[in-house]
Amino acid sequence: MGGDYGLSDDYEYFEFSLDSLDASYSNQAGTASSDWPVFEVAGKGPLKDIVAIKILDAQIPFSWYVFNSVNQNFLMREGAGVDQTITIPIGNYTATSLAVALQAAIVAVFGNHYNVTYLVSLQKFRFSKVSGAATEFTFTYGAPAGIPGVQPNSGNTNPRLWMGFPPGSTTSVSQVMDSPNCDLVSGASYLYVNSSRIGSDVDMYLPQGAFNLGGGKAGPQMAKVAINANPGGVITWLDPDPQKWFKFDQLQSLNNMDFFLTLGNTTSQYPLQLNGLGFSLKLGVLKLQRMSLDIVDSTMQNGRIARREGPKRLRK
Repeated sequence: MGGDYGLSDDYEYFEFSLDSLDASYSNQAGTASSDWPVFEVAGKGPLKDIVAIKILDAQIPFSWYVFNSVNQNFLMREGAGVDQTITIPIGNYTATSLAVALQAAIVAVFGNHYNVTYLVSLQKFRFSKVSGAATEFTFTYGAPAGIPGVQPNSGNTNPRLWMGFPPGSTTSVSQVMDSPNCDLVSGASYLYVNSSRIGSDVDMYLPQGAFNLGGGKAGPQMAKVAINANPGGVITWLDPDPQKWFKFDQLQSLNNMDFFLTLGNTTSQYPLQLNGLGFSLKLGVLKLQRMSLDIVDSTMQNGRIARREGPKRLRK
């Protein structure tokens, strides 16, 4: 399939150039059509007898906020005190600017007793209590690992992944805490292009442990895109293996299609919000060619087929 670059008598090749700013409408009420576009099929009309489909390239602006309204909060307490909410202002940061923002957010709740610095050589944050009572302090990021029947927090609703923390609670030692893991302040290193209407019919699978993204069941993911730009830039992606296609045994008509983005293995925004900017895709579709022409002689009893003609084959 695809070995003769669309010149086979068996298949017709269709290519759609899609920009979310050209959407007919949004797939979900309350969501911008540029973030979750639905495209009506125009061209030669609805497509029937589709046998294969694939996303071939994408251009996606890095205009989303790594720290957003869903994941900007975590909990902090001093000693045996009560957990308080620490809120990071929405936006994108460098490691240095995030250290400044974290210190301001903690000071706003617990007073001017804390410093936050970034350890460049270790790619970690250091939190230090520099005045006040000599008490330990604890950060909490959702459910910890190891609880039977409970999924550890994935970072869907807090910033632990970007700050370098595991799920659950981490406590300081002698009023100093270094983030256990390296930071990832620029966010996930990849995103998925998804479709709620056709993604479940595409044989792209994730492992069972991807409990945020369907737990290994098919769809809605259709392509995994490496993020190769910084905030403010544009991600460009080309399918690295365009000769392989997803078999699509759906013979009904394709009248419209939707696409949306999700970030990494989280769903802190579903769909990912591009803040008014649009993403674009190139979609390839292979459609089954009609292989015979049935000619019915109206004079024949019961309208039986009088002659069947096959297509003229291309000379090679």
